[in-house]
Amino acid sequence: MNNRFEQFAMPARILGLVLVLGVGVLFLVGSRGAQLAGFFIYMSFACTIIPLPTPPYVVAMGKTFHPTWVALLGATGNCIAAFGEYFFLTWLFSKGEIQARIEKNRIFRRLRHFFNRAAFICLVITGFTPIPFEPFRLAAIVSRYSLVLYLLAVFAGRFPRYYLIAQIG
Repeated sequence: MNNRFEQFAMPARILGLVLVLGVGVLFLVGSRGAQLAGFFIYMSFACTIIPLPTPPYVVAMGKTFHPTWVALLGATGNCIAAFGEYFFLTWLFSKGEIQARIEKNRIFRRLRHFFNRAAFICLVITGFTPIPFEPFRLAAIVSRYSLVLYLLAVFAGRFPRYYLIAQIG
C-alpha cells in the first residue's frame, strides 16, 4: 500500500464499519428508519465533488423528524462525503501536474493565503453560511490540512446549518 495512505487505512475501515452498522440499524427500525437511512445515504453522496441539492430534502425531513436527528444525519453524511473527497483529491493532486496548475492560479493563491490564516474558522463559517464552501474545501485538501480538523470543521459548520434548515420544515 502507498505509504501516503497507510495512515488512513484504519480510520477508513472504522468509518466504513460505522456506516454499514448505522444504516443496518436504521433499516431494522422500520419505515421511519428507512427514511432516515435514505436521507443519510443521500447526504453522503450529495455533498461530494458532484453536488446535488440538499436544502429541499432537509426541509422535507424536518417536517417528519426532529431537527436534531436531521442535522446529525445530514452533517455526518456530509463528513463521510468530505472524507472520501479528501482521499480522492489527495490522490489526484499527488500527480503534481494538477496541483501545480491550481497553485499557480492567482485567485487560488489569495484564497489560500486567507485560508491559512484561520483554516478551521474559514471552514466552519463557509460550511454554515451561503458563502461558497467548495473553494475552501479545495484549499484544505491542496494544503494538506489535517483530516481530523477538516472533518470536525465540516461537522461544526454543517450541523447548525442543517438544524436551522430542518426547523423551517
